Amino acid sequence: MPAALYNRFLEEVQIAQEAAWGDAAAPTIGLAGITEVVMSPKVESILLKDKRANSMPGHVAAVRKIWGEATVSGYVTYTQIQYFLNAMFAVDAATPFTYIAALTPAAPTTFNLLYGQPNLCYAMAGAVMDSLTFHYDAMQPITFDAHFTGKLPVALARVALTPPTPIVALGAHTVLSIDTIATAHGTTPLALTGFKAEAAITNSRHVTHHVGTLNPDNYGHGQWGGTLKLTVEATAATKAYLTSMLAATADPIGHNVRLSSTGSGTSNLTLDFSGYLLEVPQLFTDEEGVTTFELNYEAAYSAQGAQLTCWKLSNVAS
Repeated sequence: MPAALYNRFLEEVQIAQEAAWGDAAAPTIGLAGITEVVMSPKVESILLKDKRANSMPGHVAAVRKIWGEATVSGYVTYTQIQYFLNAMFAVDAATPFTYIAALTPAAPTTFNLLYGQPNLCYAMAGAVMDSLTFHYDAMQPITFDAHFTGKLPVALARVALTPPTPIVALGAHTVLSIDTIATAHGTTPLALTGFKAEAAITNSRHVTHHVGTLNPDNYGHGQWGGTLKLTVEATAATKAYLTSMLAATADPIGHNVRLSSTGSGTSNLTLDFSGYLLEVPQLFTDEEGVTTFELNYEAAYSAQGAQLTCWKLSNVAS
């Protein structure tokens, strides 16, 4: 009789929102809409070379440190995206939720992240998010990629959890607005303009190792950053932005960009970005036979419209 095989269609993803970093709390939330997970144990070892009166490369090896990394990808759902925003930013107790890249470091939610299937599950405690990327396309669901670092993954039994029915955010739900960086977000929506967007949010958080432990024993904060790439149809409205960039020979052009998605009921997700175009785009690109412009922004601080940040996600409700 052939051995029983593990099948990828049996995989699932569960999380615990840890009360304290690395507490390895049992998962309490089953995630819906996850399409791919890559969980990578990391063990860094070295070969110790010493004088042994022979030509061998070494006789003894030692482990320097251990940790883990994970990438989680999936569909943005109005029902569960707040868990990832809690991990990227910090929890907002109000409803609807608001998340900002704060001027001073704030404590995010960390995960015990479990991935696998019956009898083959591993969990990475102390999972700290350092990047979160949203992908927008008018003809597709909005998707995300989240990257975590944490402790070395360990075997852990799955919990019987039922994910909720997801309310998926769609590119067709989304309105794009572009304004100068001195103007509030959302002032100038671009009606009847096709676009794609990739918003890559980074915070430079990292786990730390100290004497007395191989696993990480804490994490540290870094600077906020990231990029926004817009591919927009060439229209009279978008040509005006291109014209302003070509005329900016003294200082680069800065924009406040809003991507506002609204689904059924109270489902809403608004992403506000502030940044500068440090390079003038190629004049003519092509998207399915339509002329487009590619606008590549670097994140920068904005004080407009009570922004006080470079990234803000608001009205997160379902």
